[in-house]
Amino acid sequence: MAKQLILLSNDDGVRAPGIHALKEHLERRYRVVIVAPEEEMSASSHAVTLKKPLFINRLEKDVYSVSGTPADCIIVALFYILQEKPVFILSGINLGQNLGEDVFYSGTVAAAREGALYGITSAAFSIVADREEEKIYFVSAAKVAGYVVDSILPHVKPGSLLNVNVPNLPIESLKGMRATTLSTRRYVDVVNEENGFVVIGGRPVWQMEEGTDIVAVKEGFVSITPLLKDLTSYEEREGLQRIIRETYKRNH
Repeated sequence: MAKQLILLSNDDGVRAPGIHALKEHLERRYRVVIVAPEEEMSASSHAVTLKKPLFINRLEKDVYSVSGTPADCIIVALFYILQEKPVFILSGINLGQNLGEDVFYSGTVAAAREGALYGITSAAFSIVADREEEKIYFVSAAKVAGYVVDSILPHVKPGSLLNVNVPNLPIESLKGMRATTLSTRRYVDVVNEENGFVVIGGRPVWQMEEGTDIVAVKEGFVSITPLLKDLTSYEEREGLQRIIRETYKRNH
């Protein structure tokens, strides 16, 4: 019996250790194909390359690089490289958190979102660690991803989008999993003026509200946040419609 196909991408680049840890763990049970950016594309969000050629390189069996964004990689994979539709699309394992409003900037999340827009159940995986940390537990995060793929993704609504953040801990030190909401934060010291003006990311100040992703990972839990593809605020839409009706009548 043929193995089910899973497509992997990321924004750290095709050679990043996180995506290969994920592939190594999953390929025991699935056929895994990597289609990822040739270079790091962190904070590229959901950009798509238009009117400019993309270059595709086959680096080895089932591993391809694309000279574009994470979203480009998903589009190229689905419409050119793959001969069948993947059962799931996974993005990551990203080195660094994707919590709260980070999901709007993250190329990692964007790759998964692009898959979800095509109706394919997708998930973004990030390990909450800094590059300077002595030990990055990619293997632990890959095992978490394997559990999510085997035990959670088959049971969510088709085309769902999950954002998963894994504390940088050995697998035996993780306290469990929580379904969470996005937290919120603001950055300070965002712009460096020493050599012109450079956006450096800054230091986040988080609102530590119960039930959010940041609280879960701080307490040693894997955070799983279901994300919407439809950004419409339906509650505000109703109020907006009333305002439009009232002002339109007064002015016409």
